[in-house]
Amino acid sequence: MEKKSTGGNGRFLAGFVITVIAVLVINALFVVYTDPFYQYHAPLGRLPILLEEPVYQTAGAARNLEYTDAIVGTSMTENMHTSWFDEEMGWNTIKLSYSGAKTDDLKEIMGQIFAGDRKVNHIVMDLNEYQLTSPKDQPYVERPEYLYDTKIWNDRDYLLNFSVTVRGYKVLLAGWKGSGDNTDTAYTWEEENLFGKEITIRSARRDKQNILNATHETRTREDWIEGCQENLDNILPFIREHTDTEFIIFYPPYSVLYWEQKVLSGELEDILAIYKYSIQTLLQYPNVRIFYFHDEKDIIENIDNYRDVCHHHPKCNRFIFECIRDGKKELTIGGTEERSRDLHTYLRDLDYSLYWEE
Repeated sequence: MEKKSTGGNGRFLAGFVITVIAVLVINALFVVYTDPFYQYHAPLGRLPILLEEPVYQTAGAARNLEYTDAIVGTSMTENMHTSWFDEEMGWNTIKLSYSGAKTDDLKEIMGQIFAGDRKVNHIVMDLNEYQLTSPKDQPYVERPEYLYDTKIWNDRDYLLNFSVTVRGYKVLLAGWKGSGDNTDTAYTWEEENLFGKEITIRSARRDKQNILNATHETRTREDWIEGCQENLDNILPFIREHTDTEFIIFYPPYSVLYWEQKVLSGELEDILAIYKYSIQTLLQYPNVRIFYFHDEKDIIENIDNYRDVCHHHPKCNRFIFECIRDGKKELTIGGTEERSRDLHTYLRDLDYSLYWEE
């Protein structure tokens, strides 16, 4: 009787193991088919492209989706619409940006873009202070490396991931419903209630108090420039190696309250110096174009355009696009010195109290 019981338990255990393995294999095949992070292929059949998780989807999207032009960068690019570039400039655009991206992230994203033999005509990207001053090898967040490499053996973290399976069902359901791609509006945050003077002042007041209470790190101008160069070195190899790709880089229009913070922290001259250095460095390359909005007074003096001291209204993204489209606000290496000097004078002498008035 005991032998019979043992045999029954063995058959049960074997059946259980086979069932678990079958479920895992079916799940893995389902993930391969729906591939919500585009690790293996572009969407199959009627499945739509749904870009909603930038840190997780950007690498696969860069490798496997169809495009000839790309928007990369930070939250400053997230409210750009790919349709603007496609319909008005004849591009075939994908958005590969995510909020908070540092130059280490940009290096990784562009590495994915140029990993194959894809022809890339244009890359549009923004550059910001924190990107030029952060440690060069510091990402915004820890990246899921199994999505950014080509190793097969670590894909179990993708194929047997419950969250990925759930997203696969979401893609499948969207396909059944006939939903279209969301590539035009991917990652946008365009709700009007996010913006306005009251919201911006509330955020700026906290930042200002923190600056006034802080003990500021002392760095030499050489330290600032060295850090800037190290971050530029994350980007420059792609510019040098891909001379047929035009890199369109813009410096966003931060509000006057952002610049007030630089005055209060004693960093205004240093920040302007690294911006000037980065522009002069980048413009040495013939496949780089710079569009400059730091001194766009109609935007930066209107606090209603913002949700904090930096993040501007989507209509400003549209303005930036139109300037790129029409070749306006483009900066040449010859004009860099004068623009930087004039901006310094303007920001140094500005009466910032006017912008705090209710």
